[in-house]
Amino acid sequence: MLRSGESKTTTMSLALWLLSIAVLLLPIAYGLRRANELFVLAVHGSGLDVVRGRLPPALFADLEDVVARGLWPQVEIHVVSESGVPRLTVKGGAPSEDHRALEQAGRNVLGRFSVAQIRLGRRGA
Repeated sequence: MLRSGESKTTTMSLALWLLSIAVLLLPIAYGLRRANELFVLAVHGSGLDVVRGRLPPALFADLEDVVARGLWPQVEIHVVSESGVPRLTVKGGAPSEDHRALEQAGRNVLGRFSVAQIRLGRRGA
């Protein structure tokens, strides 16, 4: 029969093990989530900066043209590889008609490039 002190020690030990496993798995989960990320661009006003990743200069120039067409709120353009096809999403800012227009125009530009072409692009364009 366990005394109350032993029960608390066992519970505390189990909680510490679970916490340490969670802390160790967090970076792995984060890395797996980012493994299919091709690049991230930051849009501010009518400017465009590479946050991380690589992309061909032609793709960067085309996306710059899309962004230059209007003043956009501060958003990020994320491009990931999904089933071997690049997929673009726009994060940040309030969803609006302009937000959807930027996303669609970006998808139209991105459709001309394969994942292999993007991965061969220059770092930081």
